[in-house]
Amino acid sequence: MQLRLINRVHLSVFIILLLGYAGFGPLLYGLELAALETLAIFMLLNLVALYALLPLFMPWIAARDIRAIQAVLTGLKQGNFRVPIQIAPQPQDPNDENELNRLKRDIERMRASIYTRESMVHRQSERILKLNEALRREATTDRLTGLYNSRYFWERMEDCLEAYWHHGTAFSLALLDIDFFKRVNDTYGHLGGDRVLASLGALLRGNARDSDIAARLGGEEFVLILPGATATATASLLDRLHQQLRTTPIVLDDDRSIQVTASIGYTTLGEPGSATIDHPDHASPQEIVKRADEALYWVKRHGRDAVMSWDALPIPPTTPISKHQHSKQCGYVRTSA
Repeated sequence: MQLRLINRVHLSVFIILLLGYAGFGPLLYGLELAALETLAIFMLLNLVALYALLPLFMPWIAARDIRAIQAVLTGLKQGNFRVPIQIAPQPQDPNDENELNRLKRDIERMRASIYTRESMVHRQSERILKLNEALRREATTDRLTGLYNSRYFWERMEDCLEAYWHHGTAFSLALLDIDFFKRVNDTYGHLGGDRVLASLGALLRGNARDSDIAARLGGEEFVLILPGATATATASLLDRLHQQLRTTPIVLDDDRSIQVTASIGYTTLGEPGSATIDHPDHASPQEIVKRADEALYWVKRHGRDAVMSWDALPIPPTTPISKHQHSKQCGYVRTSA
């Protein structure tokens, strides 16, 4: 059985009056005053005792429960749905339950309901975020190689040119083409060709910086964006890729492995001494890629299995790109398999 609020108040007052009678009664009887005077003084003293001692009973009467309720409500307001609240067992007769205990029980049900809903919303939000991330990867990633796809590449190429025009950020672009790749498909089938493409993708990922963008443009074409790379850094990276590819066997199955080589063409935009673009209207991402294509074509015409810069071509092709010094830099490399 639980005492209701009014009963707790009555009991507290009774205890205080009882203490007052036990304390003040003998004292007043010793003063030998008239009955009315004794009664008046006794009542006054008990009122003083009641005023002084009743706050000591307030935690038991209601204050402790009110503080617990306040803590839970404050937590709910702040988004904390795990604030514990102590509730006395519910009596068999609901009329015997303390009003504040009943209120705490209702608040606890509300808190539990909100916590359940918030947990469900949180789980659904995480699921949606994971699905969105999966869709983003699906929309921007090539399944075979794990590299970015052509759509993502062209978007980043636009960003790279914007950075070049507005902030002076340099970039390099390289195209890679696996030599005689058709022979690989004809000899080992498309599964063997896919294994070669996947190995090349892993090689590009392993050598790229966090800021670089390695992508597969389609078929056996690959690309790598190197933001901020100088011509020297680009040449060093491509030479390393070229040597690793030609010296690392590609395992096709348990019994077979092959060795492949690659032809690479690249260009650097924005470094002093390299070719630059006079005006944004004079070039597009496709024209920048064309420069690397021309360097790649020169390699393929001169024996393959080499790396060539567009700026080092003996007779640069006629393009709307002028060759003069410029201080802007941004990096990009593309490989064509």
